[in-house]
Parts: sequence; structure tokens; C-alpha cells
Amino acid sequence: MDLLLKPSEAAALTELISQVGGRELNQNLRDELAVLPAAYGFSSVRPLFRSLTSHPAQPATFYLAADEVQGDRVRPVLLRFAPASAPPEDLFQGLTQAVQTRAGGGREMAVGVIPFRPTDQANVRSFAEKVDRAFLPRPQGDLPAVAAGNRHPEISLPAVFDAFRVVLDKTGVNMASTVQLSATREMTLDSVIAARDGEDPTAIGHTRVSIRHLYHAGLWAAARAGWREGYNAEADHVIITGKGPDEIARSIEDGKEAIRHAAGYTKFTTDTSRLFELQADVRHPQAWSEAVVAERFDTLFTPGERRWILDEFTRTFRLGERDYSLGGNQAIRLAVKFGRSLKLNEELYDWIRQVKAAEEMTPAFDFEPSLDEADTLTTPEELIFAMHWLKVRGRPAQLVPPNLGFKKRQAYPAAVASAPETGIGLEDYVRHRMWPELMPRVVREFDGKPLAELGARVRELAAVARFFNGTLSIHSGSGKQAEVLEEIGKATAGRVNYKISGELQLQLFDVLYQQPTGNCWRDLYERMAARANRFAAAGAFGEESELAAKYLELGKGSYLGDSARGRVDGNLFLVFWVGNLVGSRDVDSPDGDRRFFKDKIDELPASLLQETRRRNQEYIAWLASHLRG
Repeated sequence: MDLLLKPSEAAALTELISQVGGRELNQNLRDELAVLPAAYGFSSVRPLFRSLTSHPAQPATFYLAADEVQGDRVRPVLLRFAPASAPPEDLFQGLTQAVQTRAGGGREMAVGVIPFRPTDQANVRSFAEKVDRAFLPRPQGDLPAVAAGNRHPEISLPAVFDAFRVVLDKTGVNMASTVQLSATREMTLDSVIAARDGEDPTAIGHTRVSIRHLYHAGLWAAARAGWREGYNAEADHVIITGKGPDEIARSIEDGKEAIRHAAGYTKFTTDTSRLFELQADVRHPQAWSEAVVAERFDTLFTPGERRWILDEFTRTFRLGERDYSLGGNQAIRLAVKFGRSLKLNEELYDWIRQVKAAEEMTPAFDFEPSLDEADTLTTPEELIFAMHWLKVRGRPAQLVPPNLGFKKRQAYPAAVASAPETGIGLEDYVRHRMWPELMPRVVREFDGKPLAELGARVRELAAVARFFNGTLSIHSGSGKQAEVLEEIGKATAGRVNYKISGELQLQLFDVLYQQPTGNCWRDLYERMAARANRFAAAGAFGEESELAAKYLELGKGSYLGDSARGRVDGNLFLVFWVGNLVGSRDVDSPDGDRRFFKDKIDELPASLLQETRRRNQEYIAWLASHLRG
């Protein structure tokens, strides 16, 4: 490893760290040290003093995350400051000795430099597991959180941790759930990433981030930020899909393998919606009759299971001042709609527990079985049925996501009718959706105010979640306006898990798009947009492919819209799909460099990286401020 750190600056850092002496190494001391480097004028190193920690068995040995710097070249490293007489280092790979110096006239100290990028997984894991375990993720429990999906973890994770530091300092509340991507859609196994050619923009792993890579990127970013307050690492949406029993069985095995790769994660969201039987719901346009539902009930469940369902659910659930009574017909319909899915969730829960034990990982984890992928809006009775089922069968859900009618990366209607000032209205928003009750309810009970109706619905669902010691989890949170966040905050009294993902990536694309015409980074983004449109012309995005031409005809070009307005004025086809292009190759690059777009974006210059992180940080802090209730 060629050293960029100057020996004189390594010696000066040793002098700074020697000031720790016999003092307790706590946050206050780290903050004191953090302001000192400015006086030294370091040019070859940027120390991150909040990361400073000592070896648990050798208190005179210290570790400090830092950046080695040489011109535009920046390399993340871990610095080791140890007495020259200390035993050889066996925790880390690739340690290079930088200098040996005597600090403050005291003992002789050796300064070593250790590779410490997210891809240096063994070193990152050793630091978190064997030196400072405070950097390991932990379950969230009933804490509120903004669950920040990171499609470009090296870019966004540092900004997200900085945002949570701002929130914690301002409110005293830890809302950190910073490591999150769909485990079988956005990310996947390392072997699948390696084999992916990028010619199918919807194939799994389009982020080019593997499950293990994201986990280690989280450890790396937490250590560099000095974040010891705890954060959740989520394997989001372990999706089970397939058109028949054989395909579903293969998907279950794939899901289990993804969970095995995610053994260190502390939260698992399962998506077994493929097993929902929606025609058991009376809201379905071709809803089954009572006779058909009863026949299906007999087919799906054994006599013992049928007796258990009717005994367990045909009763009144008293939640605070509200009673919910499930009659026999309703319980049967709910069992048919959700029963197979809930049984599979039991199997996946047990598998998570088994994997964690086999990998000797912390056994505790948060479990979040997804209801939000149903085509119907979630009712309180459905939430009661699902959470009670899992609780009494020993697989309780700590978080539960209902379908609230949110669309990914789109604003929620603030008015019934569409208008330039308010954007898409509810009457257009609900078109082609299986939400027949929503529009009449808004008009009849809430005087035509969609947000008031949303707040009331969230309040009722949040009460159900709390009754089962759970927290309501809001999916598809990107792109929602401040008034929507405030309704959710008030309705949940601030106890909410709010998931976002795409918006952080879109803010990165905003930065690229806003560069001057002819700038290489603006051109890179335009090539991504153009390739997305070509994929659409070939039908790569299914039914939504036709939207590409529609938005071009509307003159939207490659503009992604105003993020403060939910991007309703932008090219909504690209808002949803251009992010998938990072997993495709830059085939039209004028210099012939056909690498994946993701690889090129990871080489952002410092100025664009700083601006992207600034926007990401402000956005997370903004979300948290409006969700406080």
C-alpha cells in the first residue's frame, strides 16, 4: 500500500492523541479533539476524531478513521497508534507502518495505516466486531425512524449519519435506520451482481450493490461518523414471487439465501404478497361469493386450523376506546386473503432466527411482514388479523406497513380535482386502483379533503400497531410533501418508521442535471436518460414503458421535477425508472469507456459529492422535523 500520509503529519496526530492520557474517551473528549487539527494545517490527512477508540484489551493502542489526501485523490483508511513495544497486529489485513515517533517525550509510538473502504470488508468487520462494537447495528424496537434507503451507499450514507446527528442534537431522539435496500430487488447476492450484464434494467441488483456490500458500507459509515448511538440495518423486501407452486418454491429458496447473506442485519421486511388471495376481499371487482370463499377456506386449512381461526378471531378486540368485532364470515375472508402469506411469514421468521444462530450473530431482530403490496387499502381489521395471528403463533411483528395509497416517489393528492397549483387530484390518482372506498369517504366524511382523511386513517392504523407493541411503517415515502408528513407525524404521535429510498438517488441526479450543458457529468446523466428511453421503446419496463414517449411529448425531457413539490412537474417516467440505469453500461460514452454507470458515478469529484451529500443531509433532517408529531 503506497502511503499518502506524511510522516510529519502522522507524528503530529500522535501528539494530539497522546493528550487523551488517562482521561475517559467519551463524546465530549472526541469533540474537543475534533477542533484541534485546524491549527496543524494537515494536507495529507483528514482525521475523523469522532471515530477515535482504543483497543479493548490494549488501552494504550488507539484507532482513528481518516482520509489520506493527495491532490484530488482521497483514500479512506484506519490509522493505528500503538506503543512500539505492542505485539504485532493480527486484527487487520494490509497494515503498513507509516512512522515511529515519540509523543510528548513519552513512550515510542508506531503509526500504522490500514485499508478501510467499504470493500475492505474483513477490516471493516474486524473493527466493528472486535474493537468497537458500538458501531454494529441493533434492532430499532419501538423507536421512531427515518429508514433511509441507500442506492449509492458510499455517497449517501455519510450524509445520512450527519443528518441523524443533527436530529439527535436538536431533539434528543435517535431516528437512525440508515442501512436499507430491498434484499431481492434493488440489491442481491454478490454472485448475481458479478454476472449481471446490465441489458435488463429491471433485473434484480440494478443498484450494483450487494447485500453484504451494503452491510459493510453501513459499518464503515457509522465508524467514520462516530455514530455509537445505534442504528438499524434493514434487509428490506425479501420478495417471494412466482406464477405457480414451483416458481414460488424456487423464490422461497432464493429469499432464504438472501437472508443468509443478510445475517448481520437487524431488521427484515418480508414481501409475501404474491400469496394474497385478493378475490376474497369484497372490494375486488370480481370478488368471490361467500360459497366460493368458504370452499377455499376448507381447501387452504386443515380442520384443526379452521377451528383455531374461528375460535381466535371471531370475537371483539378492544383497542383503547374502540371495539373491532370480526364475525365468522369476515374472519374466513381474512384467513383466505392472508392465510398462506402469514404461514410463509412464520417460515421466514424461523429461518431468520436459524441463520442468525448459525452465523453467531446477535439473535435479536425486528420483523416487518409487508401488507403494503396488496392492491387494496389496509383496514384496521386486516391489521388486527395479521398482527394477532403472528403474535399468538410466536412470531410477533415489531413493525407493520399498511397500504395507505402511496405511490413511489410521487406526492399524495392534496385536493380532489387536478389543478396546476395542487398537482394531480384524488379523482385522477385513484383511477385504475382497487380503492373503491377512498373517493366516497373523502367526499362524504371529510369535506373533500384527502389529507384530513389520510390523517384519520393513519391514526386508526397506528393505534392498532401500538396495541400489538408494534410501530406503523410507512413505505414509498419519497416525494411526499410537508403537509403529508405532518399529518403522519400527528396521527402517529411521532412513533413511526418512515421509509425513503429513491429520493436520495434522485437528488444525486439533480446535481448532475444542473451542471452546465456540455459538462461531462451533465452528459453522463443525459446518456442515462436516453438509454432509459431506448429501453422503454423496446418495452423493458412493461406497461409503464409507454409513459416514456408520453412525457417526451409533453416536453419534460430529462428534467426530474421540483423535489419540494413532489416532482409532479417533471418527467415521471424517469423519476421512477432512470435510477435502474446505474446498473447498465454507458454504451454511448464518447471516449469508449463502457463501464457501468454506477462505477462512473462512484468517481464523483469532491465538489459534486459535497453538494449531493448536503442535499441528502438536509432532506433527511427535513423529513425528521415534519414527522415529529
